[in-house]
This record gives sequence, C-alpha cells and structure tokens, in this order.
Amino acid sequence: MIESLNGEHETIDYGNSLGVRLFHNREDENFPEHWHTSIEIIMPLHQGYDVEIGTQKYSLKEGDIIIINSGVLHALEAPPTGERIILQFGDYLLYSLKEMDTLLTLLPQVIYLTQDDDPQRLYGFVKRQMDAIVVEYGQEKTFFQTAIYARLIEIFVFLGRGATWGTRRGTLKCPGGGKNDPAKKKEYMEIIMNACNYVNQHYQEPLSLDEIAKVSGFSRYHFTRIFKQCMNMTFHEYLNQKRIVKAEELLSTTKQSITEIALNSGFSSISAFNRTFKSVKGYSPSTYRSKCYSNFLKS
Repeated sequence: MIESLNGEHETIDYGNSLGVRLFHNREDENFPEHWHTSIEIIMPLHQGYDVEIGTQKYSLKEGDIIIINSGVLHALEAPPTGERIILQFGDYLLYSLKEMDTLLTLLPQVIYLTQDDDPQRLYGFVKRQMDAIVVEYGQEKTFFQTAIYARLIEIFVFLGRGATWGTRRGTLKCPGGGKNDPAKKKEYMEIIMNACNYVNQHYQEPLSLDEIAKVSGFSRYHFTRIFKQCMNMTFHEYLNQKRIVKAEELLSTTKQSITEIALNSGFSSISAFNRTFKSVKGYSPSTYRSKCYSNFLKS
C-alpha cells in the first residue's frame, strides 16, 4: 500500500487531479510508523484493523471509522484476513475553502468513531457519507470526483460544527453566562471565527493582538480570554500554527532559502522562525526539509 517512503514520510500518488485515493485493502501486511500530508480515513469492512498513534492503540472493529489528520505519525497492523476501506486525500482540498482551515485547527489529530458510542450521531452521519463515497468512486459516473469532494466537505463541516457547538466530547467551551445563554455563546463563537478568518487572510503580515482585538470589537484582555476559551489555544498559538503550516508548504514545494521562507510565512526574523518551528514540530526547519524532502531538492 505504501508506494513511496522516504524515512518516515510517505509520498502519495493519487493518480487523479482531485487528489483523492480510495481502495479496498485486503493485504495481510503491517506498515511501520509513517506520516503524509494527506488526511486518511480507515473503515474496516471485514475483521478488524489496528492503528497505532504514539502510545495509543486503536483496535478497530468492523464498521468503525478512524480519521487521521495530516502530518500525524501512525502505524498500521492488519489481521491475517480481512478487508477495509482506506481513503486518502490532500488536505489542500479543504484549506482552499473559507473557514475550513480554522475548522481543521479545531479538530484533533485523530477522530475515532464507533457505532456503539455515538451519542451525537456523528458516526451515523460519517458512515453514510463514506458509503456514498465508496459507491461514487467505484461507479465513476459523470462528475463523480466532484460528488466525492462534496461528501468530504460535508463530513468535515459536520465534525467542525460538532467541535464548535459542543456535540463532541472534549469540546470547546465559549463563555456566555452558562447553559441558559446559548445565544451569547453563539455570538462569541461567531466573533472568534471572524477573527480567525482575518488571521487566515493576513497571517503573512505583522499582526498584533491589539489589532485583532480591535477588529473583533473587544478589549485586549476580553479578546484574549474569549479566544482561549473558544479555541482552546491562545491567539499567538493560532497565529503561529497558521505560519508554520505555510512554512511547511514552502519547505516542501520550493527551493527558497530558510530566511526567505521565514519572511514569506509572516515571521519577523530567522531566529523567531527557527525557535517557533522547533517548538511546534520538534526539529528545525532545515532538518524538516532535509529529512522529508531530500528527493525533491535533488530533482
């Protein structure tokens, strides 16, 4: 199943312009820890399938669904017999849509859905979309790629709304006067989402907390408190995430110097870029480039 592996980094050849690959995997083969820039959805059809992410092992049963975010190290272990759907697609399909990059920031590294533990019907919705995607991919009717794209968007919008409005465990908690004031909570969340959209459009510029607070109509203190409660991270953490994502793209797809990438990603200096990148990714930008994209640089 893994066609091109450079160290721990897998390069996926989708074979189509949409950037989606789906197959019925029946291989009795284990795959070592690896990562890719694709989002991966695995759904066993017969027998189970084990997915390891860090120290956590997920033992999937028939019909379970696991969604692994892009850039997440994971290993796969197959039973002697069995079959599972494996869907991989480039996250750029979602990042190109307004608000979707903020939505993806809200989602965890892995989402594990089971039929037995589905109080908010997330599993049922995602399962129906996955079944429809499998049919579309197999029949290849007119506009089938667009139909698959639409189903994927529906899945992640549904999951994102669950994260935003508290229909998923470990949900976000916006202030608003308690359970009796849902309107206030919605108002705060919409303001924070607008602030995130502003950051998404201007993160390559010198942005300050005071500027974003003013755009949002809050004082610095009030905005800081609400942003942290709604997003489960500080404003600067969100801004740095956006800049690091851009830096990763430039490191992997261009031959720009580290200094150029730092400035083009919105960092004020190479030292700030190196420090932030290492704190987020665990290694320096140059190590990231040489480890994962040496084949690209030789081309």
